[in-house]
Amino acid sequence: MPCPVHGGTDGFRLFRDADLTGGGVCNTCGTFPDGFALLMWVNRWSFPEALRAVAYELGLADGSRPAPRDSTNPHPRRPERDRESAMEALNRVWANSIDPADRLAEPLRAYLRRRGLFGVRLDGEVVRFHPDLGYWQRNDHDEFELVGRYPAMVALVTGKDGMPITVHRTYLTPDGRKAPVAEPKKLMAYPGDRLVGGAIRLFPPTPALGVAEGIETALAVYRRTGMPVWSAVSAGLLARFEPPAHTSLVVVWADRDRSGAGEAAALTLRERLLRRGISVAVHLPPGPIPAGAKGIDWADVWCSQPEQAAA
Repeated sequence: MPCPVHGGTDGFRLFRDADLTGGGVCNTCGTFPDGFALLMWVNRWSFPEALRAVAYELGLADGSRPAPRDSTNPHPRRPERDRESAMEALNRVWANSIDPADRLAEPLRAYLRRRGLFGVRLDGEVVRFHPDLGYWQRNDHDEFELVGRYPAMVALVTGKDGMPITVHRTYLTPDGRKAPVAEPKKLMAYPGDRLVGGAIRLFPPTPALGVAEGIETALAVYRRTGMPVWSAVSAGLLARFEPPAHTSLVVVWADRDRSGAGEAAALTLRERLLRRGISVAVHLPPGPIPAGAKGIDWADVWCSQPEQAAA
């Protein structure tokens, strides 16, 4: 059906287990693992607001139901593409990228240093550098236009079966900062619906495996602990993460954010994996969240420490 936030034609659907979880996915906006996450997205509510609204509907709370906020989606819709054109675009971006150790990839290395990730080595089969990637944005006439071209970190997103699905992009400036665009981090359009359960496999699979939302967070945890950590890209996909077959312990390095989405996704993942007999540990970064920030992750915690940055 059309997305309840930005419209369209048929980009939104509920999961097959929606009668139990309430979850759904929009091909453009992302994945929402349960009913609370879905309410938070559609109505722009925090987790406490969504909880209060549900309690009100069940007659468990006094007062009034929280009003939805403007639900205009801040993430522009991607153009409709068939499988062939989507694959061509993905292959073109990947083919024009270079190894992160290449001398021309200095903006990427500078970005990692600015995040405190000194000396981190990237697997060139998973994370690469694009020297001149186009950034497209929908204009007032509902058409996509080229805003500019930027250097970018590009990362391969694979499905739960390990097969490539799409590419995650982090747009940068030549001196290693996030590019001055509306969405410096974006997924490319992808064919099919195999993204749920997938991740950016930054390291080979192991029996004890970490998972975090962002690439930088995953690398920071690895640098500090030596644990291989994969990036699930977002809170919604973290909640639906599928570990490889021989992994018996999953350590979730969750984000702490004001909306509560990061913690909620981590707990959803823990409960789902525990039911399958997989051991799970969840680690949240210590608070409080700095004033003016939406949240804090493990990269913020560890990479801001001078002694760790210099290690």
